[in-house]
Amino acid sequence: MPHLSTLPAIAVLAALVSSAAAEAPFTFSRRPYLQFATKDSINIVWRTRSPMLPEVWFGTERGKIEGKVTAENITVRRRAQDAGGTPNPLPLHSAPPFTWQFEAKVTGLKPDTKYYYTIADFGRALTGADETYTFQTLPEPGTERPFAFWVVGDSGTAGAAQKATYRAFEDWRNKPGSAPIDFYVHVGDMAYNRGMDSEFQYSFFEIYEPLLRNTVCWPAMGNHEGGTAKGSTGIGPYYDGYISPTNGEAGGLPSGTEAYYSWDYGNTHFICLNSHDLSRSADAPMAQWLKADLEHTKANWIIAYWHHPPYTKGSHDSDREKDLVEIRQNILPIAESGGVDLILTGHSHIYERSMLIDGAYETPTVAEGKVFDDGDGDVAGDGAYHKRPGTLPNDGTVQIVAGHGGQALSRKAQPSPVMKRTVMEWGSVIIEVKGNTLDGLMLNADGQERDRFRIVKDGKEAPKRIAAPLPPIPAEGPLRLREYVPTKR
Repeated sequence: MPHLSTLPAIAVLAALVSSAAAEAPFTFSRRPYLQFATKDSINIVWRTRSPMLPEVWFGTERGKIEGKVTAENITVRRRAQDAGGTPNPLPLHSAPPFTWQFEAKVTGLKPDTKYYYTIADFGRALTGADETYTFQTLPEPGTERPFAFWVVGDSGTAGAAQKATYRAFEDWRNKPGSAPIDFYVHVGDMAYNRGMDSEFQYSFFEIYEPLLRNTVCWPAMGNHEGGTAKGSTGIGPYYDGYISPTNGEAGGLPSGTEAYYSWDYGNTHFICLNSHDLSRSADAPMAQWLKADLEHTKANWIIAYWHHPPYTKGSHDSDREKDLVEIRQNILPIAESGGVDLILTGHSHIYERSMLIDGAYETPTVAEGKVFDDGDGDVAGDGAYHKRPGTLPNDGTVQIVAGHGGQALSRKAQPSPVMKRTVMEWGSVIIEVKGNTLDGLMLNADGQERDRFRIVKDGKEAPKRIAAPLPPIPAEGPLRLREYVPTKR
C-alpha cells in the first residue's frame, strides 16, 4: 500500500464529519491492526463505514499520551465509485460500499520498545480503555535478542480447523514459560477461494483480530489471493489489506514492490517472495533481487518464506507441478548458496519438515548426496542439527511446509525423500531464535506438540554429504482429512 499526501481527503472528511456525528455511536468495520514495523516506526490500519476525523495517540505507559498522528498525516482510502468527484489518489480495489480505510504511520519511536495506542475520532478515544492495543518496535539491526514468531499457511476457510488451530496457539502462548510471540508470518492462502475483500474479512481479519491488534503480520501472497490480486501491478484486496516494505525501510535491499521484500529482526534476516504470479526464472527481477539481497545481508540467521514449496508430497506433488519444480530448480539454488537456514512454505495442505539438506534440485527429488544430517533434529531424539556460525553458502537448510492451517488435508502414499516428518494434522508452527540456536515446534489444532527440531550454529567443519541417508519417518495419519473433530484434552 503506497502512501501519498492525504490533505485533500482530510478536507473532505472535515466537511463530512459534524459535531453531531461525533456524538453518534461508532463502530469499526475492520478493527485496528498492525502492519510492517521498523526500529522507529509502525503502521496501523483500520476501516469504518462512515467518515471520521482520525488520530492515533501513543505512549509507553497506558493512558499517557506522548505523541499523536493527526488527521493530515493519515492516509485515507475509498472505493473509486464512492468518492464521486472528491480526490481519491489511492482507491480501494473492492471493499464494501462506503468503506473508509485509514492508514497511520507512527514515526519517531524508540527501538525495541512497547507502546500503547488509541484510535480517536474528533478527539474522542475509541480504543483507549483496552490495554491490548499495543505495539512493539523492532530491535536495532544486528542486535542479538531472543525472539519467537508464529507461522500459519493455507488457513483462510473460516472453518472449524482454522479456528481450533488459532485457539490452540493462543492457549500455548498463554501458558507459563512459553516464549512471547513477537510477530506473525503467514505463508499464503489466507483468503479462500479467490482472495476477495469479503473473504479476507471473515477468514483472516475477523478470526485473528485479537492477535492482529498487537502483533504485526508479515504476509506472503498465495495462489488464492492471486484470484483477485496481481503481483505485477500491486493491485487487489491483498495489497489493500497489507503494507509491506518496498524501499528497504526495515532492512535489506529495496525491492520496489510489495510483492516481494525483506526485513531484519535483530540478527535475523527475513525474505518474502511471490511464488505465484511473478516469473520464477533465475534471470527474472525477483530472483536477481534475491541474489543481491542475500549478498548484502550480514545477519547471523536467514529465514525465507513464500507460498509454493520446493518439496512436498501432500495435496500437491513437487515432482509433477511446474510452479513447484521451477521454485526448486531456479530459486532454491540462489537461496541455498546465499546461506538461507530455514525456508517456510504452504500451498500443500499438510505438515512436512525436512532433514538438514542442500542441493536437491533434480526432478524427481532424490536424497542421496543431498543430506548433511539424516536424524530427526530433536534434542530428545537424534539430537540437533549443527551448522557453522554465520551464514555460509550451502551449509544446509531445513524446509517446512506449513499448509495445515485450516484447509482440508491430503497426502501422497509416500513422503518426499528429503522430508523427515510428515504429519496429517491441522496446526501451525512456532519458531524461536536465541543466540546461536533456532528451535521449531509444530503445534496441532488440539494443542499437542507433534514435531520439534533444533538448529545450532556451533560447528567447526564443513558439513559432509551422506551418500545413503536414512529414509523419512513414515507419514502419520490417513491419506485424507476433510473435517476437523477435536480430541479430548
